[in-house]
Amino acid sequence: MTQLTPQHTLLSDAERASFREHGYLIRKLLDDASIGRYVAAVEEARRERGDVQRMSNLQFLQPGKAIRGIQDIICNEEILAVCRDLLGDNIIVDGASLFYGEAGVDYRQGWHRDVLQVPDEQIDLSWFSEDYHYNYVQMNMPLTTDGCLWIVPGSHRRQLDAQERAVFGNTEKMAPVDAPELSNGKQILLQPGEAVFYNNYAVHRGWGGVLKDKRITIHMGFHSAQYPPTLHFGVLDHTEYSLDYLSSLAPCVREALRAHLVERARHPEVNVFHAYHQQFLKQEFKTT
Repeated sequence: MTQLTPQHTLLSDAERASFREHGYLIRKLLDDASIGRYVAAVEEARRERGDVQRMSNLQFLQPGKAIRGIQDIICNEEILAVCRDLLGDNIIVDGASLFYGEAGVDYRQGWHRDVLQVPDEQIDLSWFSEDYHYNYVQMNMPLTTDGCLWIVPGSHRRQLDAQERAVFGNTEKMAPVDAPELSNGKQILLQPGEAVFYNNYAVHRGWGGVLKDKRITIHMGFHSAQYPPTLHFGVLDHTEYSLDYLSSLAPCVREALRAHLVERARHPEVNVFHAYHQQFLKQEFKTT
């Protein structure tokens, strides 16, 4: 996929160092025309489906749930360039969701690390350390103003501190929604077209309270084929990508998903985590 367009870098050494230290990075990547096109595509897809849900999390690369008008964002060269700067060459898309929420929706999650789908006995505390090479990055790209991501900077590089442990209790996964605030928690306020790239092992949450305005945010995950996968690779449900479905897609989207399939075939060891994640999607955070 990344060979289709000339590769270039976007980030300075200081920006890459800041990402490693703090666990997140913000970049303006979409222009107003692209934002408008994607918003229109989302609203058109909802009308065509007769979707009246006030809040949904739609896996927009999956057959039956596809939003064709936004799929080409996975081919956006600026996004891929940032991911290469953070992870390495040969970026593979892995994870693509659309978060949609009407004004007035109450949106609250507890503080967590993204190991929610992993059985407790398989969580390795070395994952949360300076030495661990986590070959994955998540990205939120809002099409409307979005302040729903909160993060504890630097928490991906260490185990839970005393205040975090008090709210998490005896789990590494998730604190109760009504747990006390974390004094080091930082709200990431994004304008339309700004993207936040973040290490999802950092302590973070989605929290908007009662939304004052509509929320439309594209969420994606990326992996570098230059390095072995870590447990988050395998989010997309590759089992649904039939030849007929792939042939129906725009060329760049088709090639991106083919690259994903090739990488999945190279790493059958992630199948167990893929199964955990699919089970998690159905049971923990309901999706449509």
